[in-house]
Amino acid sequence: MLISILSLLLLYIDIIIMVKYSKKEYKFERFEKSDKKDKKYIAILKNKETGKEVKIYFGGIRPNGIPYEQFRDTTGLGLYSKYDHNDKNRRRLYRNRHSKEKKTFKDFFTPSYYSWFFLW
Repeated sequence: MLISILSLLLLYIDIIIMVKYSKKEYKFERFEKSDKKDKKYIAILKNKETGKEVKIYFGGIRPNGIPYEQFRDTTGLGLYSKYDHNDKNRRRLYRNRHSKEKKTFKDFFTPSYYSWFFLW
């Protein structure tokens, strides 16, 4: 019981606090298929000084297991390419909705950064 409450609390904190890693401290290594059932991919970053790897989960999957569509999957893995809709109007609407997050893209790696550039 206590463990499930703690798990929910950590999930809530993860949603509220945006995960972001400085581009000065980390470099992108590779993409992998996510090990979380509600995310499509993981971006693996490596700390430039320590060599420690961190994971950024991005790309949504519905609770019923069906992934959300994206404009185009350009991760190089292509695991969800069949969910590409290639609809430029939907892409424009997505990018308008998420345009406030764009200001962090210059300095930080975030889930939004990877969704924006590799799925939308």
